[in-house]
Amino acid sequence: MTNPEKRITELEFVVTHLQKTIQDLNEVIIEQGKRIDTMQREVRLLASDLRQVRDSSREPRRAEDEIPPHY
Repeated sequence: MTNPEKRITELEFVVTHLQKTIQDLNEVIIEQGKRIDTMQREVRLLASDLRQVRDSSREPRRAEDEIPPHY
């Protein structure tokens, strides 16, 4: 059987390593959350722009606004 003091030291090392890993993973999750928020805002803006383009293409066009085919 191993020395109890050595086992405690090894366990402390493992706990310290796990705490660091948890902290690193937490930072990654926070950063990903920020990126997701940014992407969601961008998608909403793009969807709004797309709706505007789609809606404007449904409006009847006036002949005087059209570019002649030879241009």
